[in-house]
Amino acid sequence: MNGRKWIGIIVVVAVAAAGILLWSGWKRQSEVLVLCGGSMRAALEDAIDRYKESHDVDVLASYGGSGDLCAQIQRTQKGDIYVCHDPFMPWAADQGLNDAWTTVGSLEVVIIVPRGNPKGIEGLEDLTTPGLRLGIGDRTYSTSGQIVKNILSNVEYGEEILKNVRLETKGHQQRCNDVAMGTLDAAIVWSAVAGLFADRLDVISIPKTHIDAVTSATYKESDLRDVKVTVGVTTYAKDKPGVREFYDFVTAACKDIFEEHGFGSVE
Repeated sequence: MNGRKWIGIIVVVAVAAAGILLWSGWKRQSEVLVLCGGSMRAALEDAIDRYKESHDVDVLASYGGSGDLCAQIQRTQKGDIYVCHDPFMPWAADQGLNDAWTTVGSLEVVIIVPRGNPKGIEGLEDLTTPGLRLGIGDRTYSTSGQIVKNILSNVEYGEEILKNVRLETKGHQQRCNDVAMGTLDAAIVWSAVAGLFADRLDVISIPKTHIDAVTSATYKESDLRDVKVTVGVTTYAKDKPGVREFYDFVTAACKDIFEEHGFGSVE
């Protein structure tokens, strides 16, 4: 094979390699990375499935605590879409971490008990029953735990309820599983997470009159009677292809999905 043919082959290979690199680089740029609080996972997964029916954009999702993901965005400066509940989106805005956001639903805390309610729990006061095994959210680092802390300070039997706490954790699904399996007799969790276990749990409402309007959570003051679920675009993704399109789709065309998963409706 003469030198001219070798040069031709080398050029063809080089062009092909460059094309592959450009294509892979474009693919990475077109991917949308969503950081989503664990309580919103099921709703987001359905929203992504709906989006993929009519859009050819790769949407990748990573899940964790809303507060943990907020800190992750600040630390790594990575992530395109952020899905969380109060008070984290307003705090992220104060830190310059997001470009825009929209409310897609709301959350409230409820009492869950095993299906059939074997302990006959009808409200908060029944959580004072001696020997009851109760699970609540972390009162320092979780929003639901902040709400429970607020409730306990507003009812005269708060200390009696606190004596029955056997598990204090950030994981709502863990508490739901523990109640369903009988490890706990009752727990206080987000309403939307309780809905994922509708076949194994009964839900008892907690009157909002037991909750103060505003209290200080880990990041920012928030109205705990009206905990909003929001979807936002991070500052680090505002010019990235596909991000705004996915954001507009979820915030405009998927609010019904959030309602179906037990989140309160919004105007």
